[in-house]
Amino acid sequence: MDILLIFIIILMYSFQTLFQTYFTKAYPGRGELVTPIFCVLESVAIVLITLCFIGFGFQASWPTIVIGVVNGALLFGYNHTLMKASTKGSYAFMNVMMISGDILVPMAYVSLFLKVLPTWYQFIAIGTMLLSFLLMNLEDIKLKGTPAVYYILCALLFLFNGLYGTMLKVQEQVKVEENKEMIIITFGLMGILAAVQLFAKEKKAALAGFQMNKKSVFWLVLCLLSAALAINGMVMVVARVENTAVLYALLNGGVLVVSAIYSILLFKEKPTPLKIAGILLAAGSMVVLGLPT
Repeated sequence: MDILLIFIIILMYSFQTLFQTYFTKAYPGRGELVTPIFCVLESVAIVLITLCFIGFGFQASWPTIVIGVVNGALLFGYNHTLMKASTKGSYAFMNVMMISGDILVPMAYVSLFLKVLPTWYQFIAIGTMLLSFLLMNLEDIKLKGTPAVYYILCALLFLFNGLYGTMLKVQEQVKVEENKEMIIITFGLMGILAAVQLFAKEKKAALAGFQMNKKSVFWLVLCLLSAALAINGMVMVVARVENTAVLYALLNGGVLVVSAIYSILLFKEKPTPLKIAGILLAAGSMVVLGLPT
């Protein structure tokens, strides 16, 4: 397993999360427009940067096109469901569901279809990693009075996020040399769907939402660059790793640990015993998952 590449991807995803937080705070427009506008701009940035990586020599076979379209629909569904769920209940519970899906669904795929099972100690480490996610979010989970539709949306987030990661592995099995093309199709379609949805509601408000100040543009550029580098690094490492469940556990755990450090150092968040325990469990699980099999 390419530990250095995984470490770089963790940093890029953690930077994306950090810079997106700063962008959201600096965004001068209406708050409800932040996410859809970000999705549109993210798709444009990732498509253009990925095209640069392949020298603008885009060539995709039909299997790659189909996988990219399916993944683009999953990504759009994930973002749309995330926006809806965030208005109906606890973000912390959603976060646990999303991350768990990103590990458990790919693990089911590689176990059932590729016959690749984690070792006994990887099983324990993955279970411990899932427990660490719960501990880091437990104090912020407030479910009293939450409507039933919220739990349906969380289940969809679990499924969408897991299937999105699984499709990256499917692409590696089908046509690994076209993984960059698959990313272009995925984010291109997601951006088109997000733009259609955005402008179908309020055209004038949507156009006004793209007008930003220098501070928000600064954070946006850093965020989009981090996102593009992260996803391109991701498709590279997926092709080198046999068990994506182990990879995704490492990545999610790493991003959460680094993000928790950002919260403590940059946002002066006071760590609680539960969060500290979660961070330590995640760090220990990462060490075990990084061991050679």
